[in-house]
Amino acid sequence: MNSSKLLYLAILLLIAFGSASAQQRKGDVELQFYGTYFQTVGTDETFGSGTIGGKIGPWVTDHFQIGMGPTLTITRMTETSYNFNPVTFQVTTSKDTKTTTTFGTSIFMIYSFLTGGGKWVPYFGAQWFKSDFNKPISEDKGSAGLNAGVKYFFAKKTALDFSVNYGWDLNPVEEGGTRGGTLLFVFGLSFLL
Repeated sequence: MNSSKLLYLAILLLIAFGSASAQQRKGDVELQFYGTYFQTVGTDETFGSGTIGGKIGPWVTDHFQIGMGPTLTITRMTETSYNFNPVTFQVTTSKDTKTTTTFGTSIFMIYSFLTGGGKWVPYFGAQWFKSDFNKPISEDKGSAGLNAGVKYFFAKKTALDFSVNYGWDLNPVEEGGTRGGTLLFVFGLSFLL
């Protein structure tokens, strides 16, 4: 492709995306796809977990949305075992890798701050997340979280979404829950239907 065709294409894209001045309104339904990934590095035991998910929900007002969505999480853990042979004084290692797949859901609510320019929409929200339907709610109460983010409408009904999420385990520590919390950075793509 020569430079004049590239310039023409760039101008068309700027016109198309530059005129995007849309934000959600009461009655709109938003569909979002997102992904997260977590990986330990530099340890004998490695742990990696990736989640892809979707969210769908109506805008109850111009500012307030409720919804839910499915999640698919794939986790891979590798543990290293050390075996000492007292006869030969040698240590041997072996690695055991286990991959699991779980289906879950999230229920969320968001309050957004509509801006005058129409392209940027900052928001904050709360959610409940259950990562594994195989465990009944009596065994796994899930986790709760708060988030803050921003959507950038690069087309009239399509936005990039970036959020920072802090979550904590709702299960008591004595029943297998964890202390502290998790911090997730999530990227997504949203569509107004």
